[in-house]
Amino acid sequence: SVFGWSWLIPPYCWHFDARALILTRAIKVDTTCIRKKMDTDMVLGYFLMSRFAQVLEQQLQVARLQLINIYEDPVRVAGVLD
Repeated sequence: SVFGWSWLIPPYCWHFDARALILTRAIKVDTTCIRKKMDTDMVLGYFLMSRFAQVLEQQLQVARLQLINIYEDPVRVAGVLD
């Protein structure tokens, strides 16, 4: 799972924290370096932004379904999820 998109969009301010509840492997990425490479290599930049957009879309769909689960009428949700 990807966590932390603040590095991608100016002003690059961190907005969230995370805590692992189980044993987790995480990696740290040199985001300044990636942004510079994306700015200088437009093909790479387009490829990475396309991939990031796909991941973000999936995360937004999950968040949407979680909100529906919390706030919607269970009868209506059944039609949305089928």
